[in-house]
Amino acid sequence: MNSFERIWSALNLEEPDMIPTHTINIDGNVSDLILGKPEKTAFDVFNEMQQQYPDEWVDKINDILHDIEISVMAKSVRAGYELGFDGVGIQYIPFIIENQEEMTDIFGKRHKIRNIDGNAYPDYYGGYIKNRQDWETYPKPDMKEEYNRAKKLYKGVLRKCKDIKEDICIIAQNALTSVFPPVWQGMGMTNFVRALKNDPKLIEERFRYTTDFVLTVFEAYKDCGAKIFLEGGDIAHSGGPMINPKYFDEYVKPCLQEVADAIHSWGGKYILHTDGDITSQLDFIVECGFDGLQCLEPPLVDLNWVKKNYGDKLCLSGNIDTRYVLVKGSREEVFDAVKKAVKFLGPNGGAMISPANFHPQISVDRLKWMIEAANKFGKYPLTEI
Repeated sequence: MNSFERIWSALNLEEPDMIPTHTINIDGNVSDLILGKPEKTAFDVFNEMQQQYPDEWVDKINDILHDIEISVMAKSVRAGYELGFDGVGIQYIPFIIENQEEMTDIFGKRHKIRNIDGNAYPDYYGGYIKNRQDWETYPKPDMKEEYNRAKKLYKGVLRKCKDIKEDICIIAQNALTSVFPPVWQGMGMTNFVRALKNDPKLIEERFRYTTDFVLTVFEAYKDCGAKIFLEGGDIAHSGGPMINPKYFDEYVKPCLQEVADAIHSWGGKYILHTDGDITSQLDFIVECGFDGLQCLEPPLVDLNWVKKNYGDKLCLSGNIDTRYVLVKGSREEVFDAVKKAVKFLGPNGGAMISPANFHPQISVDRLKWMIEAANKFGKYPLTEI
């Protein structure tokens, strides 16, 4: 089996030749450790532009930001290939640079720009849209243009990775542009919760906006050949659901079902990535129409229980800890984590192994150990466990 066939089989709740491995992304600094640093970093470009165009450098950067994004995503795919992953996620992110320290996006989210070894890393800290007036005056993009930009990104990544594109599965995702988080993050949780009670029409409009964007960019990826789509929308934290479940049912479920129906009509598969303790939300996830669930954040989720109760409904993926195991864990600890995940998730298929999340502190050596362990213990039949 090749990488796509392996992941597709797992999403069909079948046993492939071996349990596939994937990651939602690989951050730029980690990619540089795998592939080597480029001659110019993103911040080198920022500084050069600022020196050449002191009064209009921000506009100049925003003009080329999309091309920079294509290179970053292609670098992530190539780094994943070098490590031996079966799949890596990519996406178009409609960021807008405001200055060297801050960026926003079309949803109203605000991010500090962290310089991590020359790579720009967005660090969310708040939202611009406090109320209806802010929402009505906030600039809205042309969805046809967003479609074209998303299509250009996906095609650009395929072009830059044409020598390896048959050997690694590119997963189309929306990790920073999904249905749920951009709504509350664009407002800030306090303003979002206030609007849930006082201005439900505003919440409905915001969800319509994010859903339209997701459908637009996913269609662009589909038109480029994508078959597997990942919804990068956290719906839980360590204590359980992020908001009252009744609001998930009222506002979020219809949107996710609409996206799921579209993807399934295209013949595709739909995966949810979410952190947190999602134990009480598993029925919701199934009802939304997802084919897979990624993260299963340790130690918040009981893998054995989830597999026994939902393994015939969802392909289960993730569970390799990114707080300690893939940052500072010993080789034995990494192998033990993978072995445990294979033991609980692997029987009867419908399983994948992946880092529960990804961040700039993840260790390249530990990623290699994770994949080595998955290849060792994850061959069907699972005789190594």
